[in-house]
Amino acid sequence: MTRTQLARVNTRRPSVVARRIVGTPAEVASTVALVRDTGRLLSMTTPQQIPGHAARVTVTVRFLDTRTASTPVRRPRRGPVIAAIAVPAVGAVAAIGYLAAQIVQAIRAAFPLIAGGALVLVVIALLLRKSGRCCPGLHCPGCGH
Repeated sequence: MTRTQLARVNTRRPSVVARRIVGTPAEVASTVALVRDTGRLLSMTTPQQIPGHAARVTVTVRFLDTRTASTPVRRPRRGPVIAAIAVPAVGAVAAIGYLAAQIVQAIRAAFPLIAGGALVLVVIALLLRKSGRCCPGLHCPGCGH
């Protein structure tokens, strides 16, 4: 809220509320005492006994409703906090996805070269393996095989 809006909220006069309280004399007296102790009690009628209920009375009380004049309830502003977390997270996920796609594309482009290199290494390994005699797979001139 802007300062002007807050000023308007704080300058409102509290509204007057009238309520009928029904209960036993002790209940009604304690309820009226609560409103009177807060300083909001404006007026009240004399207690009237309810016909047919010997132990029940009714009173009409007028008091100030201060809920409308109080400072507004401050709600936490979660919009900027969520944006401060969500925007970098989405950016990080997008960057990781982009890099993963680039790596896959590079591997697919270099696959023939990688497969050819692996094939050459396999052939060299087969040629250099031991044959069981004194020399490795490629024979030396002095070994006599």
